[in-house]
Amino acid sequence: MPEVKIRRCAIYTRKSTEEGLDRDFNSLDAQREAGENFIASQKMNGWQLLPDHYDDGGYSGGNTDRPALKQLMTDVVAGKIDTIVVYKMDRLSRSLLDFMNMSEFFEKHNVSFVSVTQDINTSTSSGRMMLNILMTFAEYERSIITERIIDKIAGAKRRGKFCGGCPILGYSMDNESKKLVIIPAEAQIVRETFDLYNQLGSAKEVARVLKERGYHSKEWTTRKGKIRPGAEIKPDLVYRILNNPLYVGRVSHKEKTYPGEHQAIISQDVWERTRELLESNLASSGRKNRTMDVPFKGLLRCGHCGGAMGITYTRKKNARYYYYLCRDDSKRIDSVCPLVRVAAGDLDRVVLRKLGELLSSPTILAKTQAAVANYYAAQADELRKQLVELEKIKAKLRASSGQPDIAADELTQLREQFRKVEGERATVEAELKEITCSMSGESVAEVLKSLEMLWGELFPAERYRLAHLLVGKITLFTDKMIIDVKTDGLKSLFRELHAVNPNDEVVENPDAEIISITVPIRLKHQANRRTLLLAGEELAEDQAAAANENLILGLAKAHVWFEMMLNSEVRTVQELADKVNVERSYVTRILNLVNLAPGIQSAILDGREPDGLTLKRLRNELPLDWRRQEGMFVS
Repeated sequence: MPEVKIRRCAIYTRKSTEEGLDRDFNSLDAQREAGENFIASQKMNGWQLLPDHYDDGGYSGGNTDRPALKQLMTDVVAGKIDTIVVYKMDRLSRSLLDFMNMSEFFEKHNVSFVSVTQDINTSTSSGRMMLNILMTFAEYERSIITERIIDKIAGAKRRGKFCGGCPILGYSMDNESKKLVIIPAEAQIVRETFDLYNQLGSAKEVARVLKERGYHSKEWTTRKGKIRPGAEIKPDLVYRILNNPLYVGRVSHKEKTYPGEHQAIISQDVWERTRELLESNLASSGRKNRTMDVPFKGLLRCGHCGGAMGITYTRKKNARYYYYLCRDDSKRIDSVCPLVRVAAGDLDRVVLRKLGELLSSPTILAKTQAAVANYYAAQADELRKQLVELEKIKAKLRASSGQPDIAADELTQLREQFRKVEGERATVEAELKEITCSMSGESVAEVLKSLEMLWGELFPAERYRLAHLLVGKITLFTDKMIIDVKTDGLKSLFRELHAVNPNDEVVENPDAEIISITVPIRLKHQANRRTLLLAGEELAEDQAAAANENLILGLAKAHVWFEMMLNSEVRTVQELADKVNVERSYVTRILNLVNLAPGIQSAILDGREPDGLTLKRLRNELPLDWRRQEGMFVS
């Protein structure tokens, strides 16, 4: 009697929902029991049950992101399993594509699988054919179920029903009526959020006030009993509250909203006023229709916060001034990033200067010239081939037109074709002549050395493409900038130290096609903005004068207005504000400048003010003690 080969069998079970899994005997247990009985019936064929359990409770068959399935496939790779037993094939997967991939995977590792309730065994050709047929119907069934659920949700929302999801601030779900009911304490937070935004017009300021009042986001408990504690209300949550139509008594579905069956927290009038203010702020912030005139967009990262730096801009008259904004810091209620935002023009200028120094090195010039020569040589060869082909066509046309019995109209057509070929030949010869005398070594050097000049001639889309071609990433700190330059395998082009400034540190990364250049910089605070300069570089005279002008103007206003009050031209701050036609709060802050220490006032008038001295800081952080003032601003 031949020896029976032992087959190690693993049972896999799955259930789409968690409902009923807490019972003593659930669906997974029933599936496993059926599998154990089937394996026992095959004992004569050497089948043996493995003790390991592979149970996925509460996981869909529409994907393979299931812990027990992953463990099963890991054990298959380790060679621990010979046969996989399932109750039905759709327990393994309801996606035909996923199932076929798994079938190939199992076949690769010499593992078969068997269905207890379906006569399928993948060790036979008929079993594999039946498997494919059944899986096609399983996927079809899943698609039908999905469509029915989508239609059911759409119909429910059209009738104003809330169809579940994460609980939202202000409401809870009534388990009996399945309707949203208002939680008074949370509803008050929602009302205050809308009221504050209509007063302040800033989500960040609203979040700051809500934090001061001790409010937090919704605290709730999952069906598994896990507590989700409330967190600090941040600007992004403020925007989600302001844009949620549930608070005005409506239910949204895709692009439409429908009257809900729940009670509204916010009145229609408040909702519409909020919508108008949101649209107004969105338009003025430049979030709509931003241009591509920010070439290094997507490449810049904040070295202090670790996140990406986004784009924002301000508008003055008809001009736009772009800035790189620390995204992580913009989400915080209180700003802590030392960068906050940096003028895009300043950063572009510094990066271009460094790239220009790199590209003007002798090694790079030689390699570039060689690459240019090879490129044009290949183009020239192609044009010469075209000339040869055109000459062959001309020879054929001459032979055809020389036939003694050729008709007059046919001869006319041949002559017309000959003229077209002659025209093409002349065009190709002109291109070949132009290529032959194009791009000398001197012209390559001029182009690379004048990168900043060339940059000014490019269209925005061309700048963007060139920037992303040369630069992989820019990491910005307050004292340095790290530029990762793409080398595309030509790392030797950047190895010469004389290609860069002696103060710059060049580090080659052996695991990536980049060269990292560390460039010392400094951020000079002027006119309520940060000007980015290379280390040792000074602000241009016209820039410095413009920066100092705001400080001098503010100081002059303070003394003039103070004299008006001393001379009884006005009796109160409000009367002064009405007289000069500005806000009362602005007058109060400006008047505070007359309390500046004499040394600081002299420094402003002489243009010697330190970097940290700005009109905004003087208005917001001014102590009355002159010694404390000098300690803050004068080094």
